[in-house]
Amino acid sequence: MRLALTILALGVLSTMVAAEEPTAQALKEAREHYQKGETLMIEEDFAKAAAEFRMATRLDPDYTLAYYSLGQASMTLGRYEDAVAAYESCRGTIEARALLDVKQRGEARQARADELLDIEAAIERWGGADVAPNYTTIQLEERRRLLEQQQDRDSINRVEVPPELSVALGSAYFRLRRLEEAEREYLAAIAAGDDTGAAHNNVAVIYMMDGRFAEAKQSVLWAEEVGFRVDPRFKEDLEKRAAGQ
Repeated sequence: MRLALTILALGVLSTMVAAEEPTAQALKEAREHYQKGETLMIEEDFAKAAAEFRMATRLDPDYTLAYYSLGQASMTLGRYEDAVAAYESCRGTIEARALLDVKQRGEARQARADELLDIEAAIERWGGADVAPNYTTIQLEERRRLLEQQQDRDSINRVEVPPELSVALGSAYFRLRRLEEAEREYLAAIAAGDDTGAAHNNVAVIYMMDGRFAEAKQSVLWAEEVGFRVDPRFKEDLEKRAAGQ
């Protein structure tokens, strides 16, 4: 299975590199579909939002944020296989940037700057300082962090997968009970500098399920050190299982 996934990822990457550049009209339409998808996400019409994000990726196969948003919509709908595919494609677009020339890198940076403006405008419309965070604004914040991390890496000419994406992909794998792959992604997020604590928390759950209680406890401590609120019920369950080993 791992070999098959590797072959698939390489196939996606080579297809992106070899494909014709989308026209200016296609890029414009892709962005319009993406913006419609964001509005539908805010309205909690996740199925239609997913369709809009998917159309955006068809028009612009390098639309990183559209793949990420499609993954989020698919997770909300319980379509975990679709979420894995979307997140894998998102990662493929990021890795493909290593093959871009200087001009193409500049165009990609400008595209992400435009996407970031869209995200900030959406947060302002549907969130704001006086509004309590809700599911949609939290998702928008995640997408903003993803873009900001990509911009930071671009500034030092380094192509890396942001930890936010690895956490999301790990969670999709976890839902499918593909625990080895989920653990791999959570550890990749930690290695990439995840500072939210989510990756430590999530991998602690896998460690507990696998009977690695000492590692689970350590991961809980690391998650809490950076301010992540670990569910007290999970901590209690972990202590009970560790005591009964």
